[in-house]
Amino acid sequence: ACWIVVSPNGRFAYTTNTGSGSVSGYAIAGDGSLRLLDADGRTGVTGAGTGPIDAGISSGGRFLYALNGANGTISGFAVGGDGSLSPLATVPGIPAGANGLAVR
Repeated sequence: ACWIVVSPNGRFAYTTNTGSGSVSGYAIAGDGSLRLLDADGRTGVTGAGTGPIDAGISSGGRFLYALNGANGTISGFAVGGDGSLSPLATVPGIPAGANGLAVR
């Protein structure tokens, strides 16, 4: 795991997994305990060789973005009401060595 973001409503947490090119999603219970959303730990896939190093979630909690440091792209996902992630688009052209991601 490289980076963690929590949805604005506090119901879900997501972590980027640099080595596997994926995003893991967790449901957050009222007592703060976590439960994986997917048995294999892959709620979203950025792809082989992408190396996601950072993530951000929109203020409304509807979109999650992952900065892929290994190939200079950003992967976008729609966040479902159940915390699921549906791939939207991957945007190329991020400068090499870019760090950090701000999302509105």
